[in-house]
Amino acid sequence: MLHNKLRGEVYPSASNMEYMTWDDELERSAEAWAQECIWDHGPASLIMSIGQNLAVHWGRYRSPAFHVQSWYDEVKDYTYPYPHECDPWCPERCSGAMCTHYTQIVWATTNKVGCAVNVCEQMSVWGEIWENAVYLVCNYSPKGNWIGEAPYKNGRPCSECPPSYGGSCQNNLCYKGR
Repeated sequence: MLHNKLRGEVYPSASNMEYMTWDDELERSAEAWAQECIWDHGPASLIMSIGQNLAVHWGRYRSPAFHVQSWYDEVKDYTYPYPHECDPWCPERCSGAMCTHYTQIVWATTNKVGCAVNVCEQMSVWGEIWENAVYLVCNYSPKGNWIGEAPYKNGRPCSECPPSYGGSCQNNLCYKGR
């Protein structure tokens, strides 16, 4: 899973980065939201308890992995441990850079993900109607992006894993062996 590959490559290295697993319930909720074709986070009943990354495009095909990589690439606007160069409200309410997609992907305690893609016949995106918009929704649990908190602890990989992982480490991630 690309999410885990990227999580294991953070710089500076993370001492408590957990391995992420696919979650069918998060996938179902992502699919339900993607089918609404609303370019905003939601639904309101769920958004307070999950993290969510959104992407949309039209025209030439772009894989979900393309968008996950582009979210991760926001790292260029992020300085560990806190985002000084990027604003969580951009680009919606300011003109600066955005990095909250990146920080959600690398939030150490987020260990479940579920994503879905939907083609929306018509979708309002930034005030314009896009036809045949390809909408990607990824939901995360537990949610990350807590204001004032760093996404992970810096240190030797797997040196501060939660006890439930039993000391197992795989590709720089706290991993529960089978």
